Amino acid sequence: YALILALGMLVDDAIVVIENIHRHNQLLPEEASNAKYSRTIVEATAEIGNPTTLATFTIVVVFLSLLMVSGMLGEYFYPIAFNVPVAMISSLLVAYIVTPWAARRFLPLTHQRHRESWIQKAYRAIFQQLYRHWSLRALFFTSILIALILSMLQPAWQFVRPQGVAGEVSPLGIPLAFLPKGDKNTFLVTFHLPDNTPLEQTDRLVREVEQVILNKPLIRSHILNLQTFTGMPSVIDFNGQLRGSAARIGPQFAEIRVNLTDKASRDITSIDIVKQLRKQLAGIIQQHTDTTIQIIEDPPGPPVAATVLAEIYGTDNQQREALAVHVKEKFKQTWDMAEVWTSTPTAISEIHFKIDQERTHLAGLEMAQVAAALNSFLQGDVVNYLHQDTSRNPIPVRLQLPHEQRITPQMLAQTFVRNPQGDAVPLSTLLQLEYNKHIPPILHQDSERVTYVGGELASSAPGYAVLDLDNKLDQMPVGESSKLTTSNLGFIPATADTLDGYRLHWAGELRLTLDAFRDMGLALGLSILLIYFLLVAYYQSFSLPIMVLVSIPLGMVGVFPAHWALGQDFTAASMVGVIALAGVVVRNSLLIVDFIRERQAQGISLEKAACDAGALRLIPIMLTTLAIAFGTLIMVPDPVFGGLAISLIFGAVSSAGLTVFVVPLLYAKTRKNKQWLNKTSPG
Repeated sequence: YALILALGMLVDDAIVVIENIHRHNQLLPEEASNAKYSRTIVEATAEIGNPTTLATFTIVVVFLSLLMVSGMLGEYFYPIAFNVPVAMISSLLVAYIVTPWAARRFLPLTHQRHRESWIQKAYRAIFQQLYRHWSLRALFFTSILIALILSMLQPAWQFVRPQGVAGEVSPLGIPLAFLPKGDKNTFLVTFHLPDNTPLEQTDRLVREVEQVILNKPLIRSHILNLQTFTGMPSVIDFNGQLRGSAARIGPQFAEIRVNLTDKASRDITSIDIVKQLRKQLAGIIQQHTDTTIQIIEDPPGPPVAATVLAEIYGTDNQQREALAVHVKEKFKQTWDMAEVWTSTPTAISEIHFKIDQERTHLAGLEMAQVAAALNSFLQGDVVNYLHQDTSRNPIPVRLQLPHEQRITPQMLAQTFVRNPQGDAVPLSTLLQLEYNKHIPPILHQDSERVTYVGGELASSAPGYAVLDLDNKLDQMPVGESSKLTTSNLGFIPATADTLDGYRLHWAGELRLTLDAFRDMGLALGLSILLIYFLLVAYYQSFSLPIMVLVSIPLGMVGVFPAHWALGQDFTAASMVGVIALAGVVVRNSLLIVDFIRERQAQGISLEKAACDAGALRLIPIMLTTLAIAFGTLIMVPDPVFGGLAISLIFGAVSSAGLTVFVVPLLYAKTRKNKQWLNKTSPG
């Protein structure tokens, strides 16, 4: 994707160079010689050399700023931060070395008079009306400002919802998310039954769910195969590593790996298949309220333990677990919450068998005899081996009580062990029973005791569910004198600390989202600042670079409406597109401003120079914009990088369409006012 992104930008420098050579070629007189033509090619390349070089370095600076993105997301976007700058520097060398030579070699001297196209003529007519009429110019700038404000309000408008912050997205609202779900060829169904569940009961539930999956035509027609793992995890992938699948070993755990047919041959996405399956499993889930059944989709980006994850810290185990139960109920009441789980273990009763040595000796028995009899009672005995030709090893034949007859301590009175005298001694007379509670593990994180509550959302972004939950849970009373404090919703990660009482620490995908937008916001700010300093050094002015940078906010006019029109969330990849946009669109302003300054240096009036700059630079600006759009268009359907492509394509188009009018008008009017002030100032 880094190479695809670079592809749309690689030809920009060459387009600008060859277009200027072609224009100067048409301006040559008919009697021009080949030597004159060669000098013209060099002069045409040199004419746009400064803005082209500067524009290329602005793109390099912008993409290098992505190195500021930290964590796992920084590793995801590192290839873009490396490949695009290298490609752009290479393309600049090709544009200055190969393109002029190729033009001299393959582009003949035309001896044709330069004629403007209809679009350039239309531009001149519109520009002159805007330049000469204050009311039209004011209406034009006001319309752009309103469009920009409305576009920037789209991410904020989603917070205004009829059902509250966690309800349906408002019309025209653009949800902010980390990365959208992708159409995958597999998903996982996980089971966590109460910790004292026997393997057979887990297996029955798994088979029931299997039948639901296989018997529904809409789902079955798109399934390639499925694999069931009972009592153990499936093959642990990257997602499973962060979700702790390796620890899901025991009779209470199971997983079903469902492999779908290739997405290219399906008419329905895996996202919709999972939505349908959740509806089909709703009845089974309601029948097993003490069981957690989750449908886990492979994330398009870095995985997390849960989409919505609350870490509850506190010193008292019982109070913390009671808080987890309450928070779990709040999770279930949240809109679009599909599955909820907690790390609170199931309360399990334990029976400890202790052999009474004195009674054992009085009965004439050894301790080992009693222990062996007790082991046979609980686990059974291997009484023989079955030898088959088809089996490599002998098959043990075990004699034990059937599982449907639950083993209880009362049955010890019916179980006997014979002493050397041949007397049958009941085991109940030789054992002492101690009834205890199983001591559950206490989880720790950052040296603090913690209980986790996690939830998965069906389709919405986690930020809004977390904001809704935070509003309900913050400052909630805990006991008689304490309150629950929520934290970790800022751009700077917070550290859990129980010195001030119980704390709910938000983690999961929202934390990744906050970190991503924080780092990318800093990268965008740094890149704009570096571009500004480059322009200050080039123009020897502090005000002129601001006018050049106007093209960046003009690009935002098209970014959010395009996301809304295409039904795409504004994601971390979209933010990368905005950062790339900042470097790409500056080229348009540089070409226009430099051309105006060159025309003025030739003695042309300010109005004509501004109009010529827009008209003559309109074609290369259109060509470079279309090159970026068509080069990046293939990325739009991708779930991860689609937002990047949308931001870059529609931002570049809107910026180019507005920059050719806004920058010349601003430059001409500000310079005209400055000249008037200089004439009217005293002395």
